[in-house]
Amino acid sequence: MSDISDIQTKRRSHASTGNDPALLSLGDHIRHTRLANGMTQEELALVSGVGRELVIQLENGKPGVTLGKACRVLMALGLQLTAQER
Repeated sequence: MSDISDIQTKRRSHASTGNDPALLSLGDHIRHTRLANGMTQEELALVSGVGRELVIQLENGKPGVTLGKACRVLMALGLQLTAQER
């Protein structure tokens, strides 16, 4: 498995991304965890109950994904979203 910087470079070279660093970081974490679990985007979408396009949007740090759907994807990966102080 390549490290996270390889994943970021690969994704950003062929896909449009959002510009919010927090969403990009979340997307990188989702992609890294999905790949570490040997899942395709389609498989993650299926077990999450969302569309593949939503998984793509999340991984690319795009704004506009509802919090509920993002949490469904995270739960399918064994992750959770938590708020913390900056």
